[in-house]
Amino acid sequence: MNFLRRYIIRINTFLGKVETGMLCAIVAMMIALAVLEIILRYVFKTSLLWKTVMLENLTLWLCFLGAALASCEKRHISIDALNRILPKQLQRFRGFIIDGLSLIVIGFLVYFSCIYFFEEMKSDAKLIGPIPLWYAKAILPSGFLLMGIHLILHLFLDITGPEDDDNVIVGESD
Repeated sequence: MNFLRRYIIRINTFLGKVETGMLCAIVAMMIALAVLEIILRYVFKTSLLWKTVMLENLTLWLCFLGAALASCEKRHISIDALNRILPKQLQRFRGFIIDGLSLIVIGFLVYFSCIYFFEEMKSDAKLIGPIPLWYAKAILPSGFLLMGIHLILHLFLDITGPEDDDNVIVGESD
């Protein structure tokens, strides 16, 4: 069981590092786009017509990847009310219950974001030039799916042992 727990932690940490790398790349693209826009506007008296749409979609990606990373590190928003309502016998299953309920909600969000995404694929809207806008909207089901994967991994960790053991999930912000 200890091998399985270490393997799950390794998978979760790897996904967190990939998400962190993507977040860094997106922030770099956003900064580069802003600097390019400033240079174009004040030096060459021109502008990028597509910069607003691109920045909006990069912000969407930033938010969803950030939420997935927060799920990876168990730093997502949580409501403390469950501690007060649960009987003492169920307090030790709190993490399992929270992750399970969160997974149900994420399942609905994945489903409905897939419906939205497939509708967007039918649209002729463009992001930049010939690139369809639905490429940018792919983060919706993908982001929710990443959050769901992290929740599933945390559920397995809840099943395989207590939270306060030596195997802590190492995140990028630690």
